[in-house]
Amino acid sequence: MTEKKEKGYHPVVVYLFAIVGAFLGGIIIFNYIILPIVVGRSGTVIVPEIKGMMIRAAEEKCAQSDLKLMVVGERYSSEFPEGYILEQDPGSGESLKEKRTIRVIISSGERLETVPVTRNESLRQTELLLESAHLQKGRLIRIFSHQEGPNRIVATSPPQGAWVPVDSRIDILLSMTGEPRVFMMPDLVGRDLPFVKERLEKSGFHVSRVVNRLDPSKFPNTILSQNPPAGFSIKEGGTIELVVSTVD
Repeated sequence: MTEKKEKGYHPVVVYLFAIVGAFLGGIIIFNYIILPIVVGRSGTVIVPEIKGMMIRAAEEKCAQSDLKLMVVGERYSSEFPEGYILEQDPGSGESLKEKRTIRVIISSGERLETVPVTRNESLRQTELLLESAHLQKGRLIRIFSHQEGPNRIVATSPPQGAWVPVDSRIDILLSMTGEPRVFMMPDLVGRDLPFVKERLEKSGFHVSRVVNRLDPSKFPNTILSQNPPAGFSIKEGGTIELVVSTVD
């Protein structure tokens, strides 16, 4: 009797199956066991962008990623209102383990200062008071009186006691004894408005009105006409009207 040979896989096939199985098993072990241990990314999330958000909305967004939020400081800001986030650590896009904390600094709003009491003070004393309050001197408008006595501040705009943002400009109304000086009006046509306006107001004149007129042939804010005209007399503290160019 002839013996019947048992059927089986060729040793080469068995060997290939073993190699493939080992390869796939190695990938699974590397991806799910070794790699998380090596890089420490097991249970990590991407930090969301919360800068510029209200604190309550940011807390909800962090909770969606299983993260916590902690306020570690406040700072004045003219860019973000009170309660909005100015800075975050870690920053958005970084990796962080679940249940960890994002530290933030929030805005306490714009810093405000009180306009100091300057009525009946001298101009120099008023300048010092504004400086100590972190405010700036704005336009100086002069009025003249025949009454005897030193020059004194009559009023400010905004008025004394008002709350204004830090570094705001405060306009000053100054009462002066005697007669105003008389000047000859210079020719302002063709000059730049911001430069001219600043120089005039520093000299005690008031630019009471600025009218825009379309003139594509001129650079924007070029003075086209003036009142009083060049060569006319103008008293110290007088008002000036200007027409300037605009392109749209």
